[in-house]
Amino acid sequence: MRKIMIMMSVLMGFTMSLCLSLLGTGMSGHFTVPAWLFSFGVSFVISLIIGFIVPMKKVSDAACNKAGIIPESFKGNLLSSLISNVIYTPVITIAMVVLMVGGAARQMREAGAPESAIPSIQQALVPSLVVSFIVGYIIIFIVQPLYIRMLLKKMLPPGKPAENQ
Repeated sequence: MRKIMIMMSVLMGFTMSLCLSLLGTGMSGHFTVPAWLFSFGVSFVISLIIGFIVPMKKVSDAACNKAGIIPESFKGNLLSSLISNVIYTPVITIAMVVLMVGGAARQMREAGAPESAIPSIQQALVPSLVVSFIVGYIIIFIVQPLYIRMLLKKMLPPGKPAENQ
């Protein structure tokens, strides 16, 4: 089961980082491949750290049990996706906005741009959080059960329950 949880963290981290970094650099209005690669790299590292620190399955299952929901049900998937989204998306989004907007503001100041033309982190953060939260929830809701099924099928011998691994 530990291998499955590690692979799940890597797959979800990769997917969330890929999607949110594309979304963030696209929303900036100045998409460049180097900026996207930087954003993807940093967000992937952050998502891996979160994935290895936070036991998502235990947290999600505990929330489902507390709410009286079967974790593998549709409602369980809705709640688990929300929990993952609340944990991953704000951290990744805030880090990306601070890094990208902060870097752009520094470059603009160095180039002599007037202060009124330089974007602020606060102006970019709220819209970015809202859009990232919505998109992140949809992505997690769709891919998380697919990845779980794929990993269970690939990593568990036929007829063995997941708890024994």
